[in-house]
Amino acid sequence: MKPEIYYFSGTGNTLFLARTIAQKINAHLIPINTLLDKKRIELSPDVVGIIYPVYYMDLPVIVKQFAQKLDNLEDKYIFAVANYGGGIGISIVTLKELLKSRGGTLSAWFGLHMPQNAFYKAFENKKKVLENSRNKLEKVCKRVSQKKHGWRLSDYILYLLLLPISKLFSPLFETQLADSLDASPDLSMEELIYRADYTFQTNEKCTGCGICAKVCPVDNIEMKHNVPVWLHHCENCLACYNWCPNKAIENEIAQKGYYYHHPEIKVSDMIL
Repeated sequence: MKPEIYYFSGTGNTLFLARTIAQKINAHLIPINTLLDKKRIELSPDVVGIIYPVYYMDLPVIVKQFAQKLDNLEDKYIFAVANYGGGIGISIVTLKELLKSRGGTLSAWFGLHMPQNAFYKAFENKKKVLENSRNKLEKVCKRVSQKKHGWRLSDYILYLLLLPISKLFSPLFETQLADSLDASPDLSMEELIYRADYTFQTNEKCTGCGICAKVCPVDNIEMKHNVPVWLHHCENCLACYNWCPNKAIENEIAQKGYYYHHPEIKVSDMIL
């Protein structure tokens, strides 16, 4: 049976990685957001990949929910690829724990540095970052094809170096998000993430084209009177913000005036 690659993507970085790996190892490509209504997700093939972006130093909420629904994990070669702008964070630890709770084991895991999609980094050369990620992706595909286990050494060293920072920044992210939303600090990180769209609004550039609603991977936007209305189960993926053709969406999550989506991914690729 062909391997299966499950992925979640908002601005195309993770989709590019997942698509490339799927082509290299001849795997089925499955968007995680198409499985939201399922109570149980049975893994049939022997090789399964989970490709995701790192949000707030951890797994996106939707990826956590996906992992909690997995079944039939025993004796599977399960690998994960974390797409990050700053670091892997605790995302691998979280995923390993979730898979273990479902009777599975994470066989191999990799980190791939990709361009930042939320704020400008003066020292970031996007062209070089993309070139390096493409080269590293070749090595990832080779290791997966050979069913090698564990970290690549460079990933493991990076993880060890950044883990203390990740543990320090995780509560800071929660506090910062609560402050920006003027929300209770007693809310969980997941609840705060869902409420982040309270800061989203459109400006006079909005034409009512509806692309924001179409690219939202979790159907969190509804068009009313040709204006997007956010429904408060946001994933903070910034798809609506970065794919808007008129740059008509404003929010407190992304840096004002900064936009990014993967150069090899089209808006049509994001509409399922």
